[in-house]
Order: sequence, then C-alpha cells, then structure tokens
Amino acid sequence: MANGKYTIQIVFDRFPQLAREYPERASEVVRKAAYEIENRAKDAAPVDTGNLRNSIRTEMAADGLSAVVGTHVEYAIYQEYGTYKMAAHPYMRPAADAVRPSFIKAVEDALK
Repeated sequence: MANGKYTIQIVFDRFPQLAREYPERASEVVRKAAYEIENRAKDAAPVDTGNLRNSIRTEMAADGLSAVVGTHVEYAIYQEYGTYKMAAHPYMRPAADAVRPSFIKAVEDALK
C-alpha cells in the first residue's frame, strides 16, 4: 500500500459540453481548479519536516481538460486516510471538496 494510489474526482455533467464547445475555456477552468486544490492541500497538509507539503504538485493533461494533483511521498496515503495506529489527517479530500462548488459554478458561467 505504500505505493498505493487514490483518486478524488470532481465531475460535473455539463463539463463535457464545455470541453466540446469551448476547449480553451474548459482548460482554464480545470487549471484554476487544480491549482486551487494544490494550494489548499498544501495549507492543510500535516507538517513535520515539510516534505509532504512541498511534494504536492499539479500536472495538467496534454489536452488541458484534466489535471492530477498529488504527491510522490509514499506516506501521503496514510496521512490522508490514517491507519489502525494513527488517526487520519485529511488534506487532499477537503481541498477538493472546498473547490468543487467554484468549479461547478465556473463551468456553468462559461456555458452562459
């Protein structure tokens, strides 16, 4: 599980329409949301050495219509979800949850 991967997706049923009709605008919306998630996750990440916080990065897909915000630190998943010996210290899920409403609003606004 040290190399485990978890996924948090923000999905909105009108995003495919935006991507189809206005791909540049869709890319802007995704980029803004992804970097906002990155910043919020860094603010919320537990800090001992700062390694986890400093490793959180955003990678945009080549088409600009999706992004991955994550970390390569192997203990990140344990911080997020906890273990039987350690309480969870979520930082990525709350960041995504906080950005979800503004992402949905940005998609709706772009389609108006």
